[in-house]
Amino acid sequence: MINKYLYLITFITLISISCDDSIDPFGEFQDNYALTCILKSDTTFQIATLSHNYRGDGFDPFGNTDDPSIIGADIRVWLGDSVYVFRDTSVARIDASRYTTPFNFYYNNKFIIEPNENLEIEVLLQNGRRLKSYSRSPGEIFFDDESDVIIPAVSSELVKFIWNQQDEGSFFSPQLTIRYFQNVNGNTEDKLKIVPIKYAEKNGALIPLFPQPSNKTTIIYELDAISRALEEISDGDPNKDNYTILQSPAFELIAFDLSLSRYVSSTNQTFDDLTVTVNESDFTNVEGGLGVFGSYTKKNYDRIKFQPGYIESFGYNFLFDN
Repeated sequence: MINKYLYLITFITLISISCDDSIDPFGEFQDNYALTCILKSDTTFQIATLSHNYRGDGFDPFGNTDDPSIIGADIRVWLGDSVYVFRDTSVARIDASRYTTPFNFYYNNKFIIEPNENLEIEVLLQNGRRLKSYSRSPGEIFFDDESDVIIPAVSSELVKFIWNQQDEGSFFSPQLTIRYFQNVNGNTEDKLKIVPIKYAEKNGALIPLFPQPSNKTTIIYELDAISRALEEISDGDPNKDNYTILQSPAFELIAFDLSLSRYVSSTNQTFDDLTVTVNESDFTNVEGGLGVFGSYTKKNYDRIKFQPGYIESFGYNFLFDN
């Protein structure tokens, strides 16, 4: 889970630095700094990264092998009247980065965010430069009673989930996951299968399409997609009895605050064969520098259940859970 957050932080940081149009490799070089911090409601492990721009040797920015991360800064986050100080640390890199040194970041593992909290971050660099940003966490998530509670839904080839709107312009990221156990040489392994909303044919093959962050407050899964995902769990294994599907799949919904929603909206474009966007908007909400400061809240919809007969039709075992 930590590696997942570090990957997200690294990705956003690199985008924040590369989107600075003021950096001219042939003109006067001016230092700029990029802060990335996304506070979460589902863990106390909060992460921030701090980097600076650099002058490359030529036109290829990937030719630089010196890590632009900044260490030794004072980073503080305010939640209402409480203040939390971040510590700097590092971990070995797990990606195929051009950097060979450890990945540097800041963390605090003493707090989580609650709905509708005022958030503030301040960074004081050793050279005296200061970066600041403000945001507000999303409100509480409520699932609508019209959301489905069983799979397959009665008299329907669709499974839908509906939730309440947040502030205008807020984005959401939904995910449906099948939980199951697999018997591997006598050992039981706990596994997960992420479900696409549907499959689309491309070049004679079926391609899974997964939900993307958007401002929609409804997500609809095709029953055929859920069935295909279940079939893929045991693909190539004739012994279906090795698989036990848990009664409750996990439907997880993440709500982004307005700052993070605006970032997603400005960078997560939808492309197809007929449309090419070459003027993607830059985004920063950090005073005194570049970057993204925001938050998200997460909630699970725990009413959805598989029907036993549906699971057993695939040859799998069915396990009731609490």
